[in-house]
Amino acid sequence: MRSSLTWLRETYAESEGRPSWMYGAVASIAIATPLVIGTVTGHPAQGGLAALGAFFVVNTTPQGPYGARARALLAAVIVVTASTVFGGLLAGHGWLAVVVVPVVAALAAAVPWLGVTATLCTVVATVRPPGSPALFNGFMEMIGGLFVALLMVVPLLTHRLQPLRTALADAGTAVADALDVLADPESPSGEWTRRRRRAYEAIRKARATYGLYLSGGRDDHQRPKRLIDAFARVMDEAVALRMLVDVALEVPPPEEWERERQVAVAAIAARLRLVARAIETRGGPSLGADEPVALHRFTRVSEDLRLAWLAEPDYLIETALVVQVRRLVSRMTERVDGARKIIAPGLKIGFDAPHLPERPSGGWTRFREAVRTRSPGFRYSTRMGVAIAVAMAATTALRLPHGHWLTITVVVSLRDSYGDTVSRVVKRIGGTAIGAIVAALALALVPQQGTLIALVFIGAALGFTVRPVNHGHWMAFATPMIMLLVDYSKPMSWSAAGWRIGLTIVGGLFALVAARVLWPAGTIGLLPGRLARLMRTHARLARTVAARFDGDQEASIRRRTEDAAAAASDVEESVSGLGREPAPPDDLIRRLREVGAEARRFRDDLRALVALHEEDRSDPGPLSAILERVADHLEEGADAVLSDERTDAELRLDDLLDEFDQHLAELTRRRRDELDSGVGTDAVTTLRRSLVEVAAARHALRGLVSDAERLRNAVQVEAA
Repeated sequence: MRSSLTWLRETYAESEGRPSWMYGAVASIAIATPLVIGTVTGHPAQGGLAALGAFFVVNTTPQGPYGARARALLAAVIVVTASTVFGGLLAGHGWLAVVVVPVVAALAAAVPWLGVTATLCTVVATVRPPGSPALFNGFMEMIGGLFVALLMVVPLLTHRLQPLRTALADAGTAVADALDVLADPESPSGEWTRRRRRAYEAIRKARATYGLYLSGGRDDHQRPKRLIDAFARVMDEAVALRMLVDVALEVPPPEEWERERQVAVAAIAARLRLVARAIETRGGPSLGADEPVALHRFTRVSEDLRLAWLAEPDYLIETALVVQVRRLVSRMTERVDGARKIIAPGLKIGFDAPHLPERPSGGWTRFREAVRTRSPGFRYSTRMGVAIAVAMAATTALRLPHGHWLTITVVVSLRDSYGDTVSRVVKRIGGTAIGAIVAALALALVPQQGTLIALVFIGAALGFTVRPVNHGHWMAFATPMIMLLVDYSKPMSWSAAGWRIGLTIVGGLFALVAARVLWPAGTIGLLPGRLARLMRTHARLARTVAARFDGDQEASIRRRTEDAAAAASDVEESVSGLGREPAPPDDLIRRLREVGAEARRFRDDLRALVALHEEDRSDPGPLSAILERVADHLEEGADAVLSDERTDAELRLDDLLDEFDQHLAELTRRRRDELDSGVGTDAVTTLRRSLVEVAAARHALRGLVSDAERLRNAVQVEAA
């Protein structure tokens, strides 16, 4: 019992984000203003309709740059207007609504840009008195929606670059946070993985945000893109540095070298934070042009160590590793300094893209495939339609007072997983109880029109402010507002509050039953396909890197990396879905997480290989052939997953790896002969560059082969 109460308390109080004060202020003004105007002019019902339309539109919480938000708000106004008119035509035809509204709910659940807004508007409109002017009601809600859209868009005209600045600053800060781990040997285990993932995710979001703007071909409009590329290069080089440092420490270098290496990386992180702060503050503190003193010290110590180890016949490869670490640190410093120069003149960009998304093709084919495979999206939309049909049939047959609140509760509580539904129901029931009691008490003490408006204004201001923080808090503040807006012509009494609380509880329980027994998500059925796609995308990434080493400069490594990361994200989504099942398969979830970890290590190995050979193109020996064989191995594993056949094939690369080691040994011998022939130790020859790159690549390559083998084995275990 105690554990259940603890779970309920934690579920209700969990934090989901940060409060949005500006959003709360805009929403409260937009919703309360029509009420005030309607009351003053003697048309409170029309004012209530406009306020309700404003609520529905602002409730969609559009995100992104100026153009993206404007398009989303316009689409929301159209959806609200059309749904209100359609629902109004069903008013007074209870059983017809029972048949039609569930179809709308199922369609809205399947189409993301419709969401619950279309269903809510339709349900609310169906319970209006028979004969209500449907077109006029839709027009009034459209006026309220356009009003709030205008309030939300106009301030963005002067802040249209803010989403881009925020995304760029977040990316720079996330990369700096990852570098902190490299500079701190006492970092907790697993911290590097967490921060590395967060950095690449921030870079991905920055690219997506930049893609929403029309950049044109002008150089100053390309600065954000160059900045994102610089952050990505720094992160790739940090991945390679992490691998090389672990290898270099196997033959412990002097403490002074390791200490200066940490200081140099910490200095890079600090300089990167200055860049991020300057982006966010539109200039901020002076970036300055100070010399990277920490880099100079590390370069000096590395050179001393190189000269000392060159005197040892057996330390030539270790010397090459030290040189490669120094080169990586130097390149990272140059990238950050380049980013400082990029933002020095200021960030400029064209207007964010006004074009609408391309019309999707193959919709009927995707629909048939969803029905055939019983996809989670199809299951969710069907579950929503059936649940709404049963709820509306019950309220219509029993003629329950305020029965639409049962349907509304089902609409907003039923999620695409059982765990999410439980969380939403707990928060909604608690918030509704608190909000309804507060509203009834306020109206009992001060039964005036002004009290209604004040409750709506306060509920909107506080509700939309804390909505990003916690759904339960949102419901506690927003419930009086929602109830008063939906039934604005019927002031709330104690009996009405009791009915609404009771119907909310019943609706929540009904949503739980529907989520539990109606077509569970079927996540396990998707696993073979997602695991096979993960294997194939990582195989294509390996082939693309091999093509780059073969001289194909057009090989799109970044695009293939994004495809592989997206496939891994699908598997992680399956993990999340399984975790929200009524009885989560903990062992399967643990093993799937191991698959994700192996896939990340595989991508890191490839990133390290590319970063190590980015500038000087030395002869990589059989490296390309090894990558091609690794790709073949992964694709064979993908075929085995789909055919449901367990294979014990091993990645036999002993000959190729031995050939690579022989290539490295030959380079080492030739470099020793070069030094013995009198070539100065300071001379940067082609042979020296080749030895440095191949010596570093050896460790990344062997790690990649090992990770590929573990990835295939882990995937086969899960598929079985």
